[in-house]
Amino acid sequence: MLPSSPAEPPRLAAPVNPGACSAEAASFERRLLAILDTLPDALFELDLDGRYLDYHSPRADLLAVPPETLLGKTVHEVMPAIPADACMAALQEANTLGFSTGRLIELRLPAGHRWFELSISRKSNGAGRSVSFIVLARNVTQRVASEHKLQRLTDLYAALSQCNQAILRCTSAAELFPIICADAVNYGGMKMAWIGTLNAATGLIVPVASSGEGTAYLQDILITPHANQPSGQGPVGTAFREARPVWFQDFLHDPRAQAWRARASEFGWASVAGLPLTCHGAMYGVLSVYSGTVNAFDDSAQALLLEIAQDISFALARFADERERNRVQMALQDSEERYRRVFHTSPDSVNINRLSDGLYIDVNEGFERLSGWTADEVIGKTSQEINIWRCPADRHRLKRALNRDGHCYNMEVEFCRKDGTVATALMSAALVRFDNVDCILSMTRDMSDIRLAQERINQLAHFDQLTGLPNRSQLQERFEFVRQLAQRNGESLALMFLDLDHFKNVNDTLGHTIGDRLLVQVSQRLAGVLSAGDTLSRMGGDEFILLLPSATEESASQMALKVLSVMAEPFIIDDHELVSTLSIGIALYPHDGDDFETLSKNADIAMYRIKRSSHNNFCFFTPEMQSHSARRLQLSNALYFGLTRGEFLLHYQPQISLQDGHMVGVEALIRWQHPEFGAVAPSEFIPIAEDSGQILAIGEWVLRTAVTQMKAWLDAGMKPMVMSVNLSTVQFRHPDLLALVMQTLQMAGLPAQYLELELTEAMAMDNPTAAIALMNQLHEQGVRLSIDDFGTGYSSLSYLKKFKVSKLKIDQSFVRDIGDDKDDRAIVTAVINLASSLGMQTIAEGVETPGQLAFLRLQGCDEAQGYYFSKPLPVDQLEAFAKTMTAVP
Repeated sequence: MLPSSPAEPPRLAAPVNPGACSAEAASFERRLLAILDTLPDALFELDLDGRYLDYHSPRADLLAVPPETLLGKTVHEVMPAIPADACMAALQEANTLGFSTGRLIELRLPAGHRWFELSISRKSNGAGRSVSFIVLARNVTQRVASEHKLQRLTDLYAALSQCNQAILRCTSAAELFPIICADAVNYGGMKMAWIGTLNAATGLIVPVASSGEGTAYLQDILITPHANQPSGQGPVGTAFREARPVWFQDFLHDPRAQAWRARASEFGWASVAGLPLTCHGAMYGVLSVYSGTVNAFDDSAQALLLEIAQDISFALARFADERERNRVQMALQDSEERYRRVFHTSPDSVNINRLSDGLYIDVNEGFERLSGWTADEVIGKTSQEINIWRCPADRHRLKRALNRDGHCYNMEVEFCRKDGTVATALMSAALVRFDNVDCILSMTRDMSDIRLAQERINQLAHFDQLTGLPNRSQLQERFEFVRQLAQRNGESLALMFLDLDHFKNVNDTLGHTIGDRLLVQVSQRLAGVLSAGDTLSRMGGDEFILLLPSATEESASQMALKVLSVMAEPFIIDDHELVSTLSIGIALYPHDGDDFETLSKNADIAMYRIKRSSHNNFCFFTPEMQSHSARRLQLSNALYFGLTRGEFLLHYQPQISLQDGHMVGVEALIRWQHPEFGAVAPSEFIPIAEDSGQILAIGEWVLRTAVTQMKAWLDAGMKPMVMSVNLSTVQFRHPDLLALVMQTLQMAGLPAQYLELELTEAMAMDNPTAAIALMNQLHEQGVRLSIDDFGTGYSSLSYLKKFKVSKLKIDQSFVRDIGDDKDDRAIVTAVINLASSLGMQTIAEGVETPGQLAFLRLQGCDEAQGYYFSKPLPVDQLEAFAKTMTAVP
């Protein structure tokens, strides 16, 4: 099908319009031939028997048969059997279906092996005439080579993984080497692999393990490490002698491989690599791998094979260390009997460790009592292996003292017992030498009881005895530390003064015992809302102070709302159900003061303003900050009435297919039009709704409204598409989400295939096991799922492949700058390729320019949405958009 080209290759005859004049026909023919000359591919016309009728090819290097021998002959007469059969199969398919695409054939041309992809169309030649076929042969050699290279790398990655697993399991080279050879063949795509070591008696490198086809090649093979002998010039001898990797990319034609050329030709070895294996830097042996492909070891393959060899060398060093450890242990144990009785009579913990690595040589019964570890569990292991040092700095202090003075007396340290508890102890240690091995002899006395007493004294001095919270002196110390950090980093901090409303009534009516128990429960509730670094202190009576490092007015407002919310539930004390609220004043550093006294005074003033006005509320010391928190509180209250008063509505943003430019879906986006505040942005009211728990009712309304609208559009004859609805974190965690979704679809009468639920990457990874279970259930019901804002969070690929997700949504932060930010382009390309490899689609949001659209389409992105196509639209405008739109260019 691919003949060679003469000086002027024949061309397919251009069809002539019988009704046109000869000049017009000639002009038409010239134009058609000019078009054909621009094609980079070979073009043929064949009949159903595979006989060449005509051809056109501007590329002489793609032809293998002289043209004078081509016309009138069949493909089996001009090509080898295998590609000829493939061509005939494609002709039969084109005869049946009208076309055939995608079949590959391989031909040996003067320039080397080439791969071609065939595209065939059936040509009707008019009544009474036999059909013929137009065949286009495209040179895809580079693409096929890339695919083969990728497969080789994939195989080598699999071999590396299997080898590392074997290294973890095995305890000796004799156990490891056969597995390594088998993995190189079974997973790495090698034809044969073997490992050779130097035989001290013969001076030859002999196989000790092998695997694969053609291991008979190794029978009686002679390989020496000496350079002055031909048998030492190959990859194995050179790698052993020079301690470096050696690559023979064309083994059969490499003059250095002459000694083995006959054997290699018999088994078809085309490329061979010799990889040195070392043990603690000394040569141990060579791993040799054989491929049937010339130039099989490119840079990437070499890097992976070197990593395998390095991992094997690491394992050999580990095996040697283990043998040496056992030898030293046995030698030391033989010399210990003379002091064993004295050693074990000490009531304190006594242990002997090797100086070089902390290996336990022996321990007494006092050690077992102190640590909880038995002698059998620790002897032969290091202190790091059993993780006995709670603070690595203690271990380093001990080593420095021993290196400096040879001894260390009464050093206070902390040990981790076997059960996880911490023991405080005094340690004395000295350097000793047993059987020519430097060791550390340690004596340790348990000081936990003394430490507990000290901690109790510290508790009395710095903590409130009723609630266990820090007292005023401890709070002042923490404040000064936090203030210095805030001053150094240019940050603010918040001091909140909290006072129970009407607490005096509890003491007066129920007594101080009930009042104290109420204070304890209040402190427990308040402590439950603290974040890491926050400090809650009791000043006395019913007054508390909350110190919030790195806090802004916004985060302080959020904390105040949490405190008020957690106090809303009644307190149950015996038979009494008590409702207790708080008044909260807030002062910010440095705006409201730069020392503890000033800030606490100003926070107290703000708290009393609430006491005098409303109770169960909070305010800032400055009116400006108070107005900001007041809006948040107003919006939170207004949200309760937004649904019932019909203040919410949905807008819909079109989602466009980048394959044909048509609308394939819409995303439902909520809007809030408040009669007093006007249009409130979702970014402002959604977080408030989530914090207050109102997001469940709002989310249910959004889902019901969107599903009902999609059903109405379908009933009105609109082209079928997908309705995309965002889920909040609170909705996704709700146990009744599946039932709500299915009930909503059933009530609207909408098939599940038209609904797509969007969840963020962070939501899916918060509890991946539960997320997978829920997504599986939704997927089984036919509901589509997509990951929104993909790339802005953290996804473990091991979980991502398990998610029943049909689409990844590329965040607009990456799309915005793809025109001039190479990092964003790389991220977007990686996401598209990742989705494609996992069988998922991709949709890009925030597309606003033709350049962005062109890049996304070039990379294979499936869908897009953004202002380039349309902003989010109300129902009537979306319907008009759908009726008037054509394919987007």
